Amino acid sequence: MSTRRAFFGALSALATSAATAEAQLRSPSLARPTVLPDAELKLVRRITNGVTPEEIAAVTAYGYDGYLDMQLNPSAIDDSACESRLAPYTTIGLPTPQLYALDSNTVQTQVIESTILRAIYSKRQLFERVVEFWTDHFNTDINTVGILKTGDVRDVLRGNALGSFLGMLNAQATSPSMINRLNNQQNSRTAPNQNYAREVMELHTLGVTGGYTQQDIVEVARCFTGWRYNNVTNDPNRGTFLFNQSVHDTGTKLVLGNTITSAGVNEGLIVLKMLADHPATHRYVSKKLLRWFIDYEPSDALVADVAEVFRQSGGDIKTVLKRILAFENVRWAPPLFKRPFHYIVSGLRAMNANMTRYDTLRFTWLAGMGQVPFNWNPPNGYPHSFEYWGTLVLPRWNFAFSLGIPGSVGGATVDTTALLAGATTAQRIADRIDLIVFGGEMPAADKAALVTYLRPDPPTTTRIRDAFGLALASPGFQWY
Repeated sequence: MSTRRAFFGALSALATSAATAEAQLRSPSLARPTVLPDAELKLVRRITNGVTPEEIAAVTAYGYDGYLDMQLNPSAIDDSACESRLAPYTTIGLPTPQLYALDSNTVQTQVIESTILRAIYSKRQLFERVVEFWTDHFNTDINTVGILKTGDVRDVLRGNALGSFLGMLNAQATSPSMINRLNNQQNSRTAPNQNYAREVMELHTLGVTGGYTQQDIVEVARCFTGWRYNNVTNDPNRGTFLFNQSVHDTGTKLVLGNTITSAGVNEGLIVLKMLADHPATHRYVSKKLLRWFIDYEPSDALVADVAEVFRQSGGDIKTVLKRILAFENVRWAPPLFKRPFHYIVSGLRAMNANMTRYDTLRFTWLAGMGQVPFNWNPPNGYPHSFEYWGTLVLPRWNFAFSLGIPGSVGGATVDTTALLAGATTAQRIADRIDLIVFGGEMPAADKAALVTYLRPDPPTTTRIRDAFGLALASPGFQWY
């Protein structure tokens, strides 16, 4: 207990509270630095789940644009080490019809844990961050959709993450997971269900201020009558998309001023193309992507700039991301707050943790902080804001304190001796922690407080272990 008191006492000395730090960062009187920050390292923070020496070496070798281009082409990155770790997760590659014969809990566990694993170990880090974005944008709760989430993650989210927005939109509309979650299975000409029609405009494309009306929702729902998935027990195609013409509304529809005549399943595709091409969609999706990577409150000019790239490229996601992540956007981007998933994964990456199981991460740490993958019930996805996550600080401190203690985070092994690389004095250990955890950009006052905590030389094993925890718990590590 005295060790824990000393730890939290040192943490208080390390910096102000996260809330105070946030107020300082948002203060209009806080002048921008006169010296440019390390934009390359900042790019690494924005497009990965946490800085590592390997990523620093990569951005140093390739430069800003070269590193970004490499991450935008994930298929060219050797990710065999991560794939080897995924080998035990045999259900994530199986077609949906085969999953019905398996234990549902096992199937759901494997898609959740493989997602955590990839976030930690994949070298295709930008890809994983983009998949996480689309996971929230097209949210379906695994507790509702069950085994259908596996195919949704593999074939829809991952399969279209860096393709075209229209391709993603079409894949989502035909995804059994989305059809199940938004009740289009119950949408027919005699019993219309408007859930999908409403959310495809409010959340997926136009945005709530995108100019559609309640009548447009009615008409779009009519266009999607008959969009189903096969849910017949023992059918070899169970869990796959189908169109049931017999329940489709064949009447003429008027959507956003456009007349759609009887065209069967193509009516839905016509609507999706109309929505994907709409200027409101370009602005709405561009702003969400800017919020994810650059700024919680991007300027109107920046949103308009990216929206124009969205329009000109026909919604090519790679092209849009390259514009968003341009040097001039990233270098002055204000800090963003790590959500629990990002925070935990970045801590494990910084500490080079070897994970052999993920149950404790799921049920203790991620659940305790409120962000287990695919467990958000509302259709809008996990919030991306400091206001939602910033007040729950204690579980983060507990995780930081526990990670270096053998057995405290089940399945995680951390070799602090290897991380120190021979450093034995307080100053050199602090320097090493600065490099590993902050990429060499730890605030000077925090680093000085860390040295003070480690002394006298030589620091004890407990002090060294706690010093890593202090770094992970410090306000500076909560941001990226």
